[in-house]
Amino acid sequence: MLKRALLAIGLAVGLGSVASADGLVTLQVGYSPGGSYDLNARLVAEYLGKYLPGKPDVIVENVPGAGSLVLARQMMTDPTVDGTHLATISSALALAPVFDPDNTDFDPRKVHYIASLSDHASYCVTSKRSGITTFRQLLDSPDAKVGSTGRSSTTYTFPAAIRAALNGKFQIVTGFQGANEIDLAMERGDIQARCGIGLDTISQGDFAERINVVAELALSPQGEMEGPAFALDFAPDPAARAALALVFASSSVHHPIIAPPATPPAVVQTLRNAFVAVASDPAFIAENARRKTGIVITDGATVEAKIAGFLAAPADVQARARDYVR
Repeated sequence: MLKRALLAIGLAVGLGSVASADGLVTLQVGYSPGGSYDLNARLVAEYLGKYLPGKPDVIVENVPGAGSLVLARQMMTDPTVDGTHLATISSALALAPVFDPDNTDFDPRKVHYIASLSDHASYCVTSKRSGITTFRQLLDSPDAKVGSTGRSSTTYTFPAAIRAALNGKFQIVTGFQGANEIDLAMERGDIQARCGIGLDTISQGDFAERINVVAELALSPQGEMEGPAFALDFAPDPAARAALALVFASSSVHHPIIAPPATPPAVVQTLRNAFVAVASDPAFIAENARRKTGIVITDGATVEAKIAGFLAAPADVQARARDYVR
């Protein structure tokens, strides 16, 4: 503990290193292995230590549970001050004060956002075997099941808001440990759809050949692919559109990286600078393109400013968005 404290003090004056007593930085993932959160974290971890003082090794650990809420709760009370513990959690948790204002298990205003790894649109997809080829069909299918990791994840908040705002008939099945488990369930025919999936996942292997991309979930059309309907265009009135847009806003801070509340400002800035440096590393850029992970790193200050904007939405818009995801 003494060595950890000395490292933190040293970093605060620009002289120390971001590394635990065993020379490691741990990046935990709130989902099971194999999904986009996991894959993106592992790619970034390969380059991050290079840009941290002391050049520590960065290891990735999976802590799945409740759509990453289990890990988010742990981060809220984590006493780590030396930058050695980071986590990537659901982007939907940035809207926790909107969706559940009385819940103090996680507060995005207290943790430190270091970066986000994607600002792409999200999508709703259906399996080929489902026979559901359009967004309208999905909305009107009472037997269709949409898979979700948990109520704090965009795999729940997005379809829940769509169902409520657009009078959808489909069902939502929660409890999956991660995206891989949802995709396997679609392959087996246990569920028919998934919402909150990114272009990074759609681009992997032959995944795109096995699904129909039926809807784009974003604040404005991103033009990333041709064909899917733009979900906000289905809103029945301006009030519904505004509330639905607030729910979808979290896609612009997707795959966020956070540090515990106890982390000092100097350490936070060092970590943020490291992620910015990774973003311009030629080797990282090449590997990101080769793996088709589609990582776009946004610095933590920008992420926090975006979240502050979300949380400043008019009270009536927040109330309607909250009703949609219940």
